[in-house]
Amino acid sequence: MSAPRRIKIPACALVGVIASIDELRLATRMRPRPDLFELRLDHLPNLRESQLLKLRRPFIITARHPLEGGKKVRSGRRDLLLRFLPWAKFVDVELRSLDELGAVWDEAHRLRVGRICSFHDFKGTPEPAVLRKKLLDARKAGADMLKVVTRAEDLRDLLTLFEFLWSELASMRLCVMATGKFGPISRMFFRDAGSSLIYAPLRHPLHRGQLTFQELRRQHDF
Repeated sequence: MSAPRRIKIPACALVGVIASIDELRLATRMRPRPDLFELRLDHLPNLRESQLLKLRRPFIITARHPLEGGKKVRSGRRDLLLRFLPWAKFVDVELRSLDELGAVWDEAHRLRVGRICSFHDFKGTPEPAVLRKKLLDARKAGADMLKVVTRAEDLRDLLTLFEFLWSELASMRLCVMATGKFGPISRMFFRDAGSSLIYAPLRHPLHRGQLTFQELRRQHDF
């Protein structure tokens, strides 16, 4: 497996999540814009390539697995991701989906699209050994970045995520956030701790503990 390439993005970049036509329209006219957008293709089944030109920012594409918070895609996630892959800066594929979406993963490498491996647990925060195993699996797959999002309902969960981020930053580029009670503080604090990306829905939170783009900007100096 070849070593992952260094994909240039701003340090601690802010990602605006687009998961509705309403948010897509907002993204084309908002000022200021985030550093990147994320297109949740599982929420945008009728998206057209021509609409991408109006975003005027690089973007991440993903079609999230239903077990990790996604909506079922009638046409199949593979074809949807391959369709928009040539325009993307990054593609996000869950660790659980690397076999199912292997064609997408390989085509992204061929097109020099950055590859994010992700892991989402909306029930809790796993033990450090589990998170470490996710990191090793992402490195083995040749990912440019590992994204970890877990539910943090107590301080111990938050500290587990912080320790993972702080101790593993030298291993690979990481994006770490929480949902739940400690979701908001993670999205402010982890930016300064070294998380490469911080995500914010443009208008409609998809999970408890998410801050919208405007809320994050009001509460922190993005």
